[in-house]
Amino acid sequence: MNIKSLRATAIWVVTVFIFSLAVISPALSAATVQEEDAKAYKQAYSLILEEKWQEAHKSLEKFIQSYRRSAWIDDARFWQCYAREKLEYALEEVFDCYQSFIKAYPKSKWVNDAKSNMVRIAHRLAREGKPKYEAIIKSLKTDEEIEIKMAALYALEDMGDKESLEAVISLYDSTIDTKFRTRIIYILEDFDYPEAFAKVKDIALNDPDPTLRRRALETLEDMDGKGVAEILIKVARSDPDPQMKKVAIYELGDLEDPSAIPVLTDIAVHEPDVNLAKAAVYALEDIGGRDVLPAMKRILKEAKHSEVKKAALYELEDLDDPAVIPFLKDVAMNDPEHEMRKYAIYALGDFENKAALMALKEILPTVDDLELQKAVVYAVEDFEGPEAVKILYDVAMSTTNEELSKAAVYALEDVLDEDNPTMLIDIYRKSKFLSVRKAALYAIEDMAEEAPVDLLGQMLNEEKEPEMRRMIVQVMGDTESDEAVPILEKIAMEDQDRKVRLAAIGALEDIGTAKARAALLRIIKKKD
Repeated sequence: MNIKSLRATAIWVVTVFIFSLAVISPALSAATVQEEDAKAYKQAYSLILEEKWQEAHKSLEKFIQSYRRSAWIDDARFWQCYAREKLEYALEEVFDCYQSFIKAYPKSKWVNDAKSNMVRIAHRLAREGKPKYEAIIKSLKTDEEIEIKMAALYALEDMGDKESLEAVISLYDSTIDTKFRTRIIYILEDFDYPEAFAKVKDIALNDPDPTLRRRALETLEDMDGKGVAEILIKVARSDPDPQMKKVAIYELGDLEDPSAIPVLTDIAVHEPDVNLAKAAVYALEDIGGRDVLPAMKRILKEAKHSEVKKAALYELEDLDDPAVIPFLKDVAMNDPEHEMRKYAIYALGDFENKAALMALKEILPTVDDLELQKAVVYAVEDFEGPEAVKILYDVAMSTTNEELSKAAVYALEDVLDEDNPTMLIDIYRKSKFLSVRKAALYAIEDMAEEAPVDLLGQMLNEEKEPEMRRMIVQVMGDTESDEAVPILEKIAMEDQDRKVRLAAIGALEDIGTAKARAALLRIIKKKD
């Protein structure tokens, strides 16, 4: 191959390489964004499935703002409207939300669901004396047979008598349309008869369609009929469909019935499916009260899954009951899992009362792991008052671990009153670790205006390390006190280290008083 051919081949290879970078790199970037938006949407949608409506609404709002061009944007917009309905926004506002959704995404798979929801809301608004919504309903219907059935269905709901209920139940049994049956389940909720409750119960327990069963189960909790807890407990314990179990568990939490505590506790302890076991923990927290505390303790000791134990620990903290403190202390000192011990320590810091602080003080000598020791220090940092100050001071001065001592100094700075750096000065003068002494000096610098100049002068006389002397000089300048001027003037004229002398001149400038200016002039004249 001649030189011209080689050159042509090289040019071609380079061109292809550059073109590949131009095409593939943006594609990879776009793929990364798509993966991020899918993950964000699934997280928001999981909150919908868990019926955490407030959290779901916030998560969907954030998704819509962050991923406006996502393939999931129409899904997010639909569920945002749905969440607003569950959060009991004004019906007209929810109606407008669905209407805007249909206009923006006419080809979305959720359009029919949105229309069905609009029909249901419009009928309620029409019953409230807003007849304009009846006209809107007609415009939403494309199938005349469904329109007639829906109109008849809502008319029966408006009548609300026993004969109408029988007709509604008959409609459910005679139709095979899943969406229509879903609407019937919603309407059965409005009938205040035992037969309505019995029908919804039968659907929840026996209907072959899992979607309808879940919808009926959710409706039962809202109907407040006798035996709801027993039905939910039965499903939560033995239903073959994990999703049905999960719905039942969350509905038991929403009932806030203490009779469900033993069942939920058993599920959390023994359920092989970690997601169901965690759901039981969350449901227990929804029930709340002191009766839940023994349940959480049992879960922490006996649960099969580490994730379930952690969930119980998180929920235990949320109970915000001082009775939890001894138990958290026991976990922090004795639990075999490192992460459990660490979280228990941080949880104690969130209580911010004397009992929690004393528990942390007792925990500290029992742990020999540096990470756990630092966790105790950071937890004590959340407290105020002389007892917290003493604990941190003792750690800084007595520990043989340099990292722990330094952590205690930084924590002490946050706990100390800003007008009292004396304790930090004491640590600086007595600590055997250079890094700890530096940390103390940095902390003193933040309180420089309150630092006693005479003590700083003594520190300067005692200190031999040039870098440390320079830091003390800077602190003296930050005091902005004329008392420091003679000391700084002497340092600027006589110190053996050039950087320390320059630092003294800078400190005099920071003080900036007439006395400091006079000292600077004397320094200049001496040089001359």
